[in-house]
Amino acid sequence: MSQKGPNSRQDVPHPHEILLDPTGKFILVPDLGADLIRIFSIDATSGQLTACGQGKADAGDGPRHGKFFSTSGNTSQPNVLYTLNELGNSVSYWTVKYPSGSGGCMTLSKLSTLSTYAPGTKGGPTTKAAELRVAGNFLYAANRADQTFGSQQDSIATYKIDPSTGAISWLEAANAHAYYPRTFQINKAGTYVAVGGQTSSNVAILNRDPSTGKIGSLVASIQVATAGRAGEEDGLSAVIWVE
Repeated sequence: MSQKGPNSRQDVPHPHEILLDPTGKFILVPDLGADLIRIFSIDATSGQLTACGQGKADAGDGPRHGKFFSTSGNTSQPNVLYTLNELGNSVSYWTVKYPSGSGGCMTLSKLSTLSTYAPGTKGGPTTKAAELRVAGNFLYAANRADQTFGSQQDSIATYKIDPSTGAISWLEAANAHAYYPRTFQINKAGTYVAVGGQTSSNVAILNRDPSTGKIGSLVASIQVATAGRAGEEDGLSAVIWVE
């Protein structure tokens, strides 16, 4: 980095995820510190990586995670990327272009960025967007420490995806039934969402309507070990379906 970013956490590069594209030819690395999506090409023979470009996020966004999407139905070569921005409490929509021939690099063009909060509202000084998921034509993002639904009841932002363009629009906020939901995952059928509350150290199972994309009522919740401390890296950190 040639200089520090606008957020105090952006004093050095902070790669947060390694995202392999479906073709297996490129790796994307969201860099929270540098406000970049770093792109590397993969040599199929040697496995060697070569830096070949980057997508530029807005200053202070702090991109954390990414998910691919295809408007053509060809999931083996997607044309859309969504990123979750931890520091900006937002999600961004990018177009993806692959090189026409052998060699060359994938390119990213950012088209829009939406808040992880309903229009007219925003998170507080300690809120941090955490993770995103795509299920059908819907995009989801978890908010940590917003307590939108009451004491230690954080939210999951829900967006509609236009299947023809990949553009996203706000749908609603749903109760995560957890505090500091660092992780969440949707089952294969799309009927349930498992949410892991890091600080509350619980796993909440929520109903989900696959046709509307809306997350509904609490089905069950179980405490896992000891609750963590607000703002600290303890408690529950991951949840996954085994199907």
